[in-house]
Amino acid sequence: MIKIVPFENIHATAFKQLNIEWLEAYELFEPTDLKYLDNPQLNILEQGGRILMAITDNAVIGTCAIIIETSDTAELAKLAVSPYAQGKGVGRMLVMESLKEASKMGFKKIILVSNKKLNRAIQLYESFGFKHMPIPQNAIYKTANIYMELQIN
Repeated sequence: MIKIVPFENIHATAFKQLNIEWLEAYELFEPTDLKYLDNPQLNILEQGGRILMAITDNAVIGTCAIIIETSDTAELAKLAVSPYAQGKGVGRMLVMESLKEASKMGFKKIILVSNKKLNRAIQLYESFGFKHMPIPQNAIYKTANIYMELQIN
């Protein structure tokens, strides 16, 4: 059984490893990623954001973060699922729970950045109603060539 639980410090290594694994596999890793991956406590949680972890049999198999952008906008970020757990709905569970959490937190809009190489992730976001939008001028990731938004609440 897969459980979605809040991030705890014991999850920090898995949070980083799961994300580095897919970023490197798709040649999308860039130093900017390390801000969140090296210190999620300081750069996500202490800024008011959330991180959710997917766990089964005491193993972390996925993660997703909610990063605060403005008082009414949050970013869905760092969605990662272990390769052996892909295709089992873990990503869908993480996105669903993240959107519920963001709604409870009072956000009106959820944004995300992605890359065209990540077809399955983009299809997942579209299935939740995310819409493709022009990439903002101030985008912090050089490899991001997809920008999506979802209105909630």
